Amino acid sequence: MASLMDAQKPHCQPRTVHEYHGHIIGYAAGELIRRVDLHHRTYNQFVRDKLDREFYVVILNDEVEARVSPVDTSNVFSMDSQTQKKSLSCSAASPLESSLMIFNGTRLHCVAIPSVNEITNARSLARIYYLLIGDINEYGKKQKRLLSEQTLIEATKNVTPTDEPDRNWYNMSTNFGKGRFQIYSDCFNIFGDGVFSHSDIILDLYL
Repeated sequence: MASLMDAQKPHCQPRTVHEYHGHIIGYAAGELIRRVDLHHRTYNQFVRDKLDREFYVVILNDEVEARVSPVDTSNVFSMDSQTQKKSLSCSAASPLESSLMIFNGTRLHCVAIPSVNEITNARSLARIYYLLIGDINEYGKKQKRLLSEQTLIEATKNVTPTDEPDRNWYNMSTNFGKGRFQIYSDCFNIFGDGVFSHSDIILDLYL
């Protein structure tokens, strides 16, 4: 997959727009991890070792897969934009109204697509979010926060040139920080300045 990405021509004219590569970012990040990690771990293994054992980007275990709750899209997606529908349905390969919606497919759960394929439980998610802003003391074991305050400030800075707009996977204008977090903007107008996340996270949960 990495070699196919390497051989692909840019979708847009370079230095004209910054687009969000939601479906392939896992492969790119995975290659970086394998090349710099002393243990040459996969993206999924690195994330589970560093963040939480109950946080999966890839599921290859039938027992874990059996615990994953399906994503119900019946009341979630009310979109007029054809670009949005095309993105979320993988060019209509998996219609949003279908019971076979792609996010519920076991084949997708076997692929490293971190932007749309994180699978975890509420405890793990809360733990990871807290580690972004502070240390934790869990079962008598202390763990330092994942990002220092200064690193977090740098990661959430927007350094995109004014003539090279950021766009999300719906092809809508937005603002990304250095760490590729989506930061406060007209497209992501939640809470106020200083927030970072994603405007429409779809997270599979398991019981």
